[in-house]
Amino acid sequence: MSDGPHRSLPMRRAWKELAKRGDQLTYDSEQVADAATHALASDFKNEVSGRLLSALKDIFTRRDNSLGIPELALQQLEEARALAAGSVFGTNAVAWSIQLVHEGRLDKQALYDAVGLAAKERGFANTRSVEEHYLRESNQRRADSVSARLNSAISGLSEGKLGSILVDPQPAVSRAPRKRTEINDGVPLP
Repeated sequence: MSDGPHRSLPMRRAWKELAKRGDQLTYDSEQVADAATHALASDFKNEVSGRLLSALKDIFTRRDNSLGIPELALQQLEEARALAAGSVFGTNAVAWSIQLVHEGRLDKQALYDAVGLAAKERGFANTRSVEEHYLRESNQRRADSVSARLNSAISGLSEGKLGSILVDPQPAVSRAPRKRTEINDGVPLP
């Protein structure tokens, strides 16, 4: 008997763990959301260069634009686009940053929102990949269930909070989701 379609999922370990938690109802929605945050943080760390992140921080903290002139910020973002080459996650973060500057937002919270929106975009794209894999390896009902749980977990994440976790990671947040081992650690009963 197979351990589940998540084992053969051609994605990083954090996404396999997320797929497992989305598939097994023994994990509650909070545990699925924790695994989603960890998977997105893993992708961000692996794909977004320190140089790009530094450039985005400089733009949104107005390092070379003390007056907060949107045209200058847009020019700096266009230059930063080259630092995102080869990274879909990074390119999406720059695109969301440009969108938010067009909306008149040029502060640290806008950076968090831009990165959080790019992360959620990545999460939804990877959820579609997980759903397709489950459809091939299992059945429609199971694929739909996993997709719905993952989409719900990712939708429930705050863009700003997610962005702050990714941009300014805290040591306790970056670790893998904790496995519950105690008898009272199970899914709470209604």
